[in-house]
Amino acid sequence: MHEFLNDPIAVTVDFNGPRVKPTSIFWNNRHYPIPHVNLVHSAREGQKRLFYFSVSDDTNFMKLRFDTENLTWHITEFYAE
Repeated sequence: MHEFLNDPIAVTVDFNGPRVKPTSIFWNNRHYPIPHVNLVHSAREGQKRLFYFSVSDDTNFMKLRFDTENLTWHITEFYAE
């Protein structure tokens, strides 16, 4: 099952200097630990800078978006078997 979304989520992160690493998310009344950050990239939307994190746990793959202008997180893609 592959879904394209734009749902707000709560994210727990670790900081290592200037780097941010998502460690878990809370979405749809479920907690998902995030042991793997597979890819990070940024993009611009006008003046706004967005960061995208491709993450996974043992069974799911997710794409998260962090908006640096309003400091919000969204899940934009979810893939589960």
